[in-house]
Amino acid sequence: MSKPSPEEFIPSFRKKKLDEPGFLAKLARFAGRLGEPVVKQLYALYFLFKAPNTPKRAKMIILGALVYFFSPIDSIPDMLGPLGFTDDIAVIALVYSQMKNYLTDEIVLRAKQATDKLLGR
Repeated sequence: MSKPSPEEFIPSFRKKKLDEPGFLAKLARFAGRLGEPVVKQLYALYFLFKAPNTPKRAKMIILGALVYFFSPIDSIPDMLGPLGFTDDIAVIALVYSQMKNYLTDEIVLRAKQATDKLLGR
């Protein structure tokens, strides 16, 4: 019996929003409020999650952070103006710092390029 993949732990009502278009749509909507460093970290985590060589344990941790970012249910609701994303940013920053050892130069470059494109640079 094989172990389930990290993607199999996503609740069915969340799967639609965790696809690439859903990820990009939410990032595009809130990039200005999140700021460049957080957008870059989100892209890096997303690309790391999609990378085939990323260990499953790391993917599970990243998945938790991405699900939290996508979730409309937060400790601090996103619609509360500038404070709304503080919990999301804290989770993303914490997971990003834990995953730095797995980030390749290619993933960091792809995250920078995607961030620059999204922010129109």
